[in-house]
Amino acid sequence: MNSDQRPTFLARLARRPAPIFLGLAVGFLACCAAGRVAARQQPYKNFVRFHPGLGLESHYYPTFSQTLNLAREKAVPGKTLVLVGGNSVLHGVGQRVAHVWSAELQKLLGEDYVVLNLAMRGQAPNEFGGVVAERLAVDGVPVVYVTLGFPQLGWGSDWDGSATYRYFFWDAWGKGLIPSDSRRDPWLDEGFFSTFAKDQQALEARRRGRIDGLTYAQDLWTYVAARFRGSVWTPLKYPRFWRPHCDEPDTDPGSTQPWELANNETVAPIEMSVVRSVIQTPTSQGLLKGEQYAAVAKAYAALAPDALRHRTLYVLRLEGTYYRKRLSTDEQTAYLEIHKRYADAVRQGGMHALVFGENYADKDYFDRSHLSESGGRKLAEELAPVVRAIASERSGAKAPDVGEEKP
Repeated sequence: MNSDQRPTFLARLARRPAPIFLGLAVGFLACCAAGRVAARQQPYKNFVRFHPGLGLESHYYPTFSQTLNLAREKAVPGKTLVLVGGNSVLHGVGQRVAHVWSAELQKLLGEDYVVLNLAMRGQAPNEFGGVVAERLAVDGVPVVYVTLGFPQLGWGSDWDGSATYRYFFWDAWGKGLIPSDSRRDPWLDEGFFSTFAKDQQALEARRRGRIDGLTYAQDLWTYVAARFRGSVWTPLKYPRFWRPHCDEPDTDPGSTQPWELANNETVAPIEMSVVRSVIQTPTSQGLLKGEQYAAVAKAYAALAPDALRHRTLYVLRLEGTYYRKRLSTDEQTAYLEIHKRYADAVRQGGMHALVFGENYADKDYFDRSHLSESGGRKLAEELAPVVRAIASERSGAKAPDVGEEKP
């Protein structure tokens, strides 16, 4: 009987580890190369907007490179690219994908313009779509950036955006795609560390951006997850969480949901507190007294990069008519006047602004804050001439005043 014991497979590998480490190195480098290839792709088929199946709600994080490729694909020579940013209001929550307001804006603007909706839920005015718009503007693309303005000071974000979408800015920064800006550059070098010295999430986002600028790992994962197989379990895709994200439907119910479901006596007291809060802020009260104009203009310009400052249209939304009508007569007058003065202050700072919703009907809103499909069409009608004016202004042609609302 032969008592010799042969060495195990792992024991033989331990004696000669070089092939193991060589294989790991080759595999790692191959993934990095594949990531760089993926970063040059645009994985989205028949793109309309980043709905929850293509967004953070399903643990899908669009990368800067692939989103920029999407925008560049839309940037047809000889046409103005109208890039929509902002939060869920401009995203089109409350509107079915076939009736989203940005598609109506495209129809009204005509063939000389291309509209791309990059608005995301919970997005601050300067992030995500704003980062893409700035890169395109610096690259010479004729772009107009439409984003939501807020009747308040402070957007809960910095140059790198809010905590939710901070990764997107640092993804671009790590790849060297954030343009130089006279006010942002000092912040990147020093201001960031003084602001976020103890914010581990912010520091980690910066480190991740630097590493991913070398490995392009996020681009590889995102491309595979969008086109072939998802790898992260999420309740939104249950039970087939592995389905490609591009195969997920945009399921916003829009006008198929009864209007009364989101607008009724039960929710009215809570929603009214939100509406009234706009009137009660110190800035709003100051504007009503003819003060705070410079402070508002400074706040809006603070995070607007030089390349986008005169290409950006801030739209300020009046809350749902159903709720505004519940204000007293004096409150209604003050509420509308505050928004108009916010817009005036933004214009005095050399930027563009428009207030919308003044003459909308109750059912032009999906709920207190979002527009219904009919309201989206009205928004598109208001914005179209203003966008044309900004585009003409940037091209050097004589343009009308872009700051006035429609009567």
